[in-house]
Amino acid sequence: MIERYFVMRHGASESNVAGKVQGMLDVPLAMLGKQQAAEAAEALRSLGITKIYASTLQRALETALIVGEKLSLQVSLVNDFRARHLGEWAGKPRSEIKDMWSDLTHPFRSDPDFAPPGGESLREAEQRVFQATDRILQQGSPDDLPLLVMHLIGTSALMHRLQGKRVAFKNAEVWEMQPKTKQAQAIVVPADELLPGYE
Repeated sequence: MIERYFVMRHGASESNVAGKVQGMLDVPLAMLGKQQAAEAAEALRSLGITKIYASTLQRALETALIVGEKLSLQVSLVNDFRARHLGEWAGKPRSEIKDMWSDLTHPFRSDPDFAPPGGESLREAEQRVFQATDRILQQGSPDDLPLLVMHLIGTSALMHRLQGKRVAFKNAEVWEMQPKTKQAQAIVVPADELLPGYE
């Protein structure tokens, strides 16, 4: 079983830069995101990563391919690492969505079973990320050191499961995770911040 792994949020997408939520919309990386991925790859070069797994959405896959090229590693696709399906909210300006749930009692803030119209709930999205991650960790050996490239929903969920807190990963941010000891530490934190948004 794998005892240590890295988790990475994709670089800035065109929707991130435009201030729009994206969910399952298949949005490519912006030029900034490509630069972030390349800088992260340089920082990851010496860490001994042995495998790369990535969401099938192109912003995560492009990020993983940039890292994989630098590290001379192929990328394995994991469909369940995709972002949360936001249904009718996808593609809307982040400010418009925030106005919809600005009320502190809105179920989006507090109910893990709430789903946007036509979308999926937080619980559903997190469960598929957990199941896919656990399959990878259980099938690997202690010598494996994988990098999992996914979306804000997944990175935050894995941190919450490990330490009971949610971390709003920046684009191209990377953390080292140790499930056995419940330890985590930031490895790559990009300097050029974009507000994380809700995918």
